[in-house]
Amino acid sequence: MNNKYLILFLCFVLFVGLDFSCVHFLVIQEIKIADVFIVNSFLLTLTFSFFILYDILNKRLKTSPFTYLALSFFKMIASLVFLYPLISQKDINFLPYILHFFFFYFAYLFVEIFLLMKTSEQ
Repeated sequence: MNNKYLILFLCFVLFVGLDFSCVHFLVIQEIKIADVFIVNSFLLTLTFSFFILYDILNKRLKTSPFTYLALSFFKMIASLVFLYPLISQKDINFLPYILHFFFFYFAYLFVEIFLLMKTSEQ
């Protein structure tokens, strides 16, 4: 399923549009417009790298559920490293940013699982 990258990119465009509209209409002061693009770009990069590594490991090794778990673990670690500079600052309210990040993290995770299920059916 080579068009999974196209579907992933279209979901990125949809998520960025949804994110911009939510931040604009809900008037969330803690989240800047640049942060919307940075978070979604980071999550898209993580998901693209997940699929690329999953395809490489799938071709070289026998597929197991532990491959998915290991790659998901590395995604979580990368997310924590991405969020650490914000969490380490004492003078700002980072809770809206963290909630915003994880809402879209789970949205990309849902798309990822959906695409993996579609790929495994073929």
